[in-house]
Amino acid sequence: MGTIEPRKNNFLKGLNICLLFAIIVSGFYYLKSIDDLVNKNFELQSLKDKSILLEEENNNFEIMKSELESYESMSARIDDLKMVKVSGINYINAGDDSLAKK
Repeated sequence: MGTIEPRKNNFLKGLNICLLFAIIVSGFYYLKSIDDLVNKNFELQSLKDKSILLEEENNNFEIMKSELESYESMSARIDDLKMVKVSGINYINAGDDSLAKK
C-alpha cells in the first residue's frame, strides 16, 4: 500500500494544478466580460445623451418652423417686400377657331 499513496498524491497535485488553472482562466474571462459590459454601457449612455440633444434640437426647429409659418410672420415679411397690388388683368382672346398645332 506504500506505492499507492504517492500516486494518489501526484494525482491530487495534478488535479489541484488543473483546478487552479481553470479558476485563473475563468477569472480572466470574467474580468474581460465585465470590461466589455462597462464599455458598452458607456457607449450606450453617450448615445442616449446624443439622442436627447438631437430631440431638443428637433423641437427647437419645429418651434422655429411654426413661427416662420405663422400668419403674423408671413404678413410682416410680405409688407417688407413692398409689392404693388394688381388692379386689372387683360387676357388675350384667341378666337373660337384657333387650335394649337401638334
